[in-house]
Amino acid sequence: MSYFPTIGTTAINFPTPDYLLPHSWKENKVCVVSIIGKSGYQPFTSKASPFNNLLDADVFKEVKGHLQDAINQGEIECYFDGDNNVVYLHHTSVHDTYRLVTAADRLSNATHKDFQQLWQHEECHYAKSFLFLFQISHLIVISHPGSSFDVTYVRLFRILDTIRMKVQKCVQDQLMDLPISKDWKYNGRPCSPRVLFVFETATLDYDPDEMVETVGYRPKPQKISPIKRLQHCMEDQIYKILRKSRVITNISNNSLFAVPANQEFVFIHVAQNHISDPVLFFLQQLRENTTQGDAEIGSTQSKSFQSSRSGTSLPGERSRSSPLSRGGGEFSFKEFLWQHIDMALTKGFDDNVGRHPVAANFELATSQTWFLLANRLYSLFFSEKLDPKIQPHCNTLKSLLETDLRFSENRCNKVLPMAESAYQENLPTHYVTAYHLSKLAQAKKVFSQFARGPGCDKYVGQLEESCERFWRNGRQLCEEVSLTGNHCVNPLHRTDDDPETLSNSHLPCMSHSSQLKMVAACNCGRSKGDREDPFTHKTANFDFYEKLKDTCCGQLESYKFPTFQPSTSDIRAAAFSLKDLSAATQKLQVRDDDEKVDNEKVADDAEAEVEVERDGDKTPDKDSLMPAASKADLAAVTQGTTNLSLALSLGQSGGGADLFVGGHQSNCSPLPDQDAVSNPDHTDAHTPGSPVSDVHHVSSPVRQHSTTEYLPGMIHTDSPSGLLPKFPSWSLVCLGKSTTYNQNQGLDMPGFLPGSNFLLPWDVTVQAERDKWPPVGETGGKKDKWPTVGETGKKGKQKKSSRGKEMTELALRVFVGEEYECPRGHRFCCSGPEKIIKVSSTSSVKDNANKLINMDMPLYCPCLHCRSSKGYMAQLMRIYIVTPDGPLQVSVNPLVQPAPHPCPTFHPGVGGEVDLTPGSIWVLRLPSVYMGDSGPYTIPSDIAQLPACRLLKGTFNFKEMQSD
Repeated sequence: MSYFPTIGTTAINFPTPDYLLPHSWKENKVCVVSIIGKSGYQPFTSKASPFNNLLDADVFKEVKGHLQDAINQGEIECYFDGDNNVVYLHHTSVHDTYRLVTAADRLSNATHKDFQQLWQHEECHYAKSFLFLFQISHLIVISHPGSSFDVTYVRLFRILDTIRMKVQKCVQDQLMDLPISKDWKYNGRPCSPRVLFVFETATLDYDPDEMVETVGYRPKPQKISPIKRLQHCMEDQIYKILRKSRVITNISNNSLFAVPANQEFVFIHVAQNHISDPVLFFLQQLRENTTQGDAEIGSTQSKSFQSSRSGTSLPGERSRSSPLSRGGGEFSFKEFLWQHIDMALTKGFDDNVGRHPVAANFELATSQTWFLLANRLYSLFFSEKLDPKIQPHCNTLKSLLETDLRFSENRCNKVLPMAESAYQENLPTHYVTAYHLSKLAQAKKVFSQFARGPGCDKYVGQLEESCERFWRNGRQLCEEVSLTGNHCVNPLHRTDDDPETLSNSHLPCMSHSSQLKMVAACNCGRSKGDREDPFTHKTANFDFYEKLKDTCCGQLESYKFPTFQPSTSDIRAAAFSLKDLSAATQKLQVRDDDEKVDNEKVADDAEAEVEVERDGDKTPDKDSLMPAASKADLAAVTQGTTNLSLALSLGQSGGGADLFVGGHQSNCSPLPDQDAVSNPDHTDAHTPGSPVSDVHHVSSPVRQHSTTEYLPGMIHTDSPSGLLPKFPSWSLVCLGKSTTYNQNQGLDMPGFLPGSNFLLPWDVTVQAERDKWPPVGETGGKKDKWPTVGETGKKGKQKKSSRGKEMTELALRVFVGEEYECPRGHRFCCSGPEKIIKVSSTSSVKDNANKLINMDMPLYCPCLHCRSSKGYMAQLMRIYIVTPDGPLQVSVNPLVQPAPHPCPTFHPGVGGEVDLTPGSIWVLRLPSVYMGDSGPYTIPSDIAQLPACRLLKGTFNFKEMQSD
């Protein structure tokens, strides 16, 4: 603790260690005077500033004093006047101007709740400080900044009197071993402290000259001055208020404090007795120095501001050395206070009144004993960890002081059941979190309409806890959402795939269900079935179609797509970061930006070719049939940029090689190498209509597929290399011979809208040896292998091959179709973007397949049959290819972009084109749901984004077959 010396005395910060007291004063008995109350709005003074005049020393400083930091922390200033054996205690709080300003600075950005918490803490500390001072003081001076008695003190005094009786036993325990009387130990205080009331502002315009009469040569004061009469009236009022409220009684020993019966206990400051503004003081000094004589000036030059703080009046103020400072007029504040101090140091206080007076308890202690006693009680009331015996009483004090909080809590406690009823009104049996939060917000709104006060936050928390408990008590709905955006309607449960833990062991085990059913066709499209709303992409893309295999297409020839093959029972889904795939995403962005410009030109060329085809003689130009899938697309399929957690060795290609179609090896293209990606001229891609190149390029080793980690989603252009899915999401089956397709009847399958079940013709011209593939109309004198289905009947030019055999141009017809399917099972084929196939009255198709070959097709198309109801969107689900008999190899390479950028492009993962056997009908079933690394790509809610969801052009390709 810091201290600083003054004139023969010591001013310290309370509580103070014993070693700071001068030894010569330790045995002197002391009177303790405490200054409490409120201060006026003065920036340079405090409520204890008038005591500086009484002490003739600049002791109690303003905010800029040495004890500023301690004062701001809520400490008590202690001044030990050793010459007069008086201890002065100055209590500071937020009721002092400088403390209030400091607290306001801390709360500059605070909320109402922060202010309420600060005020409650300060009010409790304020009351505890009063209780402490009433236990150790003989005289207590209550300062009022105004001119009227603050009746709010009455409630505080009644509370303190109640708590004083409760903590009396705890105080007795602290005083047992001290050298004081038994009465002091039993009562816990040296006496019933006498309280004096000081008012800093007067209501009267008091002129001392009017109160003086001249008798001869000596002034004769009036009997009673107006200020004196005012003080007596206030004494009577204060006494009645305190007696009526039973704060004071006839027996002072039983009261919190006492007031003197035959002495004045109210003092009103008529004028300031200290300098409140140093600027005005120095201005007054300048005026006096300029009007006085030389001798007078010399006598005042050595007078400083500190020595003039007391007893110097400002302009318009009356000096304390007035003629009325003695006799029947006003007397000084020093005389008013010192008469009580002198009585305490001599015979003590006896403020008991009544018919049967009782001896008053009063005792003085030595300074050493008193400081030891005060330090103990200070620690009892203000230590960081309170004694368990006194803690309940402190809680009671806090509860009694917080009247507004208790009113608020009573009000909120009454409103809380109303808010809970509002939450529980019209609730379903089970509901999800979003509905719970909406009902909770409704309950909070009801609560806020009727609740008031600082207790609202506490009871809002109770309301949230109550509603949360009500919801979790068997009313939670499963939070799982299907891939189509529908919630599971079952109560909170676990599935067979969820591991049983302590947190979910009490939940029932069942499958997710939204109770919504859709109608969908099987892989080949020849049968239909009801499908549940899928919650996983395995259910959507694999399980449903596997169930229909047993009754429909299980025996058909099918293409086996690459899937994960485990080598151990300890398998797991691969974890990888999407940040490593940014380069591939940027590559796709550049590619699609270029294609936007090309699509408009291709669309115009396709329209022109349709008109040419209708005229008859010309076939599509070979260059116009160039597939859009570039070598960069194929490289993006297989080039992964993510570092896998499994250390994979480099070895054989794990892409599309060594795949089988119906038990036979497929002619699937191998994975492209890195050199082919970096060099545009180095390519293995074949232009439709061009022969297969005999040049074989040596490919660099490709990462071998993992046998312990699988791809959790589907394969797309951003997927890391070396990972395969656990099941195929695509399907490619052969319906049979191409001769089974009747171009006048179309597809014989259920669910197609009338006239929309036809495939579109695609005419292709190839070079063939005349002896094996003679044109239509030439017999050759023997039974040759003549093409039947798919011929155009055109006679081509003839020339010889390199082996000397005669060659001829053979025109073949391929039939293709793209089927859309809506959730209600309606199916239809389109001839272009959002253009359903049209047939004539004779069931002949008016359109051709040029738009399907050369343009991107939308992934979603409005269902015409559902427009009048809910407006379901149909999704591209199947691609039909009827390959002709002839020297022509037709292949498919589907690339689907199911959402706007930065969505990747999905593909089957075979590493390139899939060759189809000639003379057959093939059906490629596309995924029902496209599952990416971060979730499924569903139908965009914004209709403007639908054109970005598409099947990229280049799906259909062909090449000429060379004879052995």
